Amino acid sequence: MPGFSSSYSPLFLALFMVIAAAVSYYFYRNTAVEKNKKALLIALKTAAIFILLALFIEPVLSYLTGNSSSRKDIVLIDISRSNTLEGKQEQIDRVIKEAGLFNSESDVFGFSSAVIVLKDADSISYNGYSTDLVTSLRSIKENFPDGSYNSVTLLSDGIFTDGSNPVYEAMTFNAPFVIFPVGDTAEKKDIILKSIVRNEKAFTGTPVKIRVFLTINKAGTESTVIKLQREGSEIRSHLLNFEPGKTNYEAEFEVTENAPGKIKYRITVENIPGELTYKNNHNDFFITFIDNKVNILVVSGGPGYDNEFTGSVLKRIGNYNITYRTQKSAGDFYEGPIDYRQFAELSTLFMLNYPTNVTSSAMVSEISTAVKQFKVPVVFFAGKNTDYQKLSTFDEQIPFSAGRINQGENLFRLQPVTLSENSLANIPGLGSTNEIFRNIGGIMPKPGSVTLATDKASGEPVIINRVNGNSRSTAFLGYGLWRWKLNPGTNAEKTLEAMLLELINMTLQKEKRTKLRVYPSKDIFDYTESPKIYAEVYDENFAMTRNAVLTGRIVRKDGSNAGELRFTPEENRFSAVLPPLAAGDYSIEAEAEYNGNYWARDVNRFLSDTVNTEFIETRSNFALLSEIASKTGGSMLHDESAGSYGELLKGYRSLPGSETVTERYLRFDLWSNKYYLMLVILLFSVEWILRKRNNIP
Repeated sequence: MPGFSSSYSPLFLALFMVIAAAVSYYFYRNTAVEKNKKALLIALKTAAIFILLALFIEPVLSYLTGNSSSRKDIVLIDISRSNTLEGKQEQIDRVIKEAGLFNSESDVFGFSSAVIVLKDADSISYNGYSTDLVTSLRSIKENFPDGSYNSVTLLSDGIFTDGSNPVYEAMTFNAPFVIFPVGDTAEKKDIILKSIVRNEKAFTGTPVKIRVFLTINKAGTESTVIKLQREGSEIRSHLLNFEPGKTNYEAEFEVTENAPGKIKYRITVENIPGELTYKNNHNDFFITFIDNKVNILVVSGGPGYDNEFTGSVLKRIGNYNITYRTQKSAGDFYEGPIDYRQFAELSTLFMLNYPTNVTSSAMVSEISTAVKQFKVPVVFFAGKNTDYQKLSTFDEQIPFSAGRINQGENLFRLQPVTLSENSLANIPGLGSTNEIFRNIGGIMPKPGSVTLATDKASGEPVIINRVNGNSRSTAFLGYGLWRWKLNPGTNAEKTLEAMLLELINMTLQKEKRTKLRVYPSKDIFDYTESPKIYAEVYDENFAMTRNAVLTGRIVRKDGSNAGELRFTPEENRFSAVLPPLAAGDYSIEAEAEYNGNYWARDVNRFLSDTVNTEFIETRSNFALLSEIASKTGGSMLHDESAGSYGELLKGYRSLPGSETVTERYLRFDLWSNKYYLMLVILLFSVEWILRKRNNIP
């Protein structure tokens, strides 16, 4: 709800109240009605008249008292860490001095992940760990709700690491943006560790691939070594030779852990002489290894080649505790009935050619209900006899919808999609397997889904993965996997095993059900930001509950206490916020009481460090800055033109439509304070009803 703004003395409010009370009393002075009712009517009319006076007379008083000063000029200075590179800081200092930014009537702010007020050039500290211009602009608008700004001046390199594209947000200001671009768009000699792709959770005893993506600029024919460290000790290394003209490189490591836990790894790329910065040559990350066997329920539509072939592969995977149910009739299975209590402990439901046209609709509904209740991830493999009408019962848990079903059996060849995060693309032989069948078309992935493989001929999705807040699912829309065994040049079972592992691993949500789960909002916090810790408590039915009391603390690596956790309810979970922590490795220890009794304990860990987000992109983005200036009717000025800054602002103030603050207040009060106008209408309406009921003219 917009607040009420006023530019005059509170004495006027008292005057308005006296006037409103006098008018109301005069109106009802001779009314023949009970004393209490008369007082109520006078109070209602007084309140309504007072609000009208406060809203509508202010512009007139502002004009009469001379409160019609010109709108302010806003200055935003990028104080993120990226501006410590290649003389950017000195460039900003020159602009500040030449343009006289702190000597003018402008309001000067520094921005990175938040906005702060800057008093002078000496108060600037380039230590922002991220750059979010959109959020910063919204904060400025909150500080100036009346829109009393003439222009916005932005000093930045155009590298915005957080938030959305700022062009639209800038256009909502209806004010010109004057841009001073800093930095350089030319490539400099540098090794940049762009990203690391890996599974955040894995199983003990199972190899985990770690893919490293690098950008290497202007390095010639030199070489470097990429190192993988585990808990501070080097365990792998890879020699990388540079190729002339090539900038993008990849490297791959593989790790295996035999004990459960959250393990910290670091990728480090050895420095080469003359780099722009060495701060982007390393990155830390965690992988959580799960000790317990993964509980999988495989429900099959009946005996068949795919059922036997897939089952034989799953049985060889040691970490999987698999329960099979093979359909015998509408509501019966060869192995016995489904135990729905098992769903609380399930890691994945694997549906293989299920349900079919003979499957009981009631049973499909019961399975779907259990999946929703316990949020069980779903892996669906199509079959020749799959009944897609009954499958729609799982609509929330399936990552696709189909426009054409039972369109006839067609052969197709699998084509993995080439994406850096698509682990299927690295499975040997998957794209060269024999053709298999599918009998549906018009596949439409649901929002948030990722297509991992397509029909090579048509490009239609056939393997789709979806992860959102309520469900995780993967669908494979082909069948007839036995045909892969017909190609003597490939190892079909090894290919299928690799594909099954990847699809199940990416679908798994978590390990066995737990009574308490505590975790940081992210694994690595900057030492200047406040870490946020979440906790989830589950009752006897493994449903999330807020009927619990939580205690916890943060422990340093040496075992000393770094702070107590004060958890408060937040939606259906709990949260606690800590003050910024010194760089280090920290553990979270939490305990829960439920219904007055001890319930559970959980631990986790995170890092506090100097994050290097601001050094991943080092080339200034002048194109984006130019677009902001163009779309807002502003200008781009380089530091050598800073001397003309003052005249430019004078020109903007003289443009048509450059109203005074008083004129802007009038528009603000009439249009933005709709809630006050609604209140006036309500007060007058109530007064009118009471008058009619008491026969008062």
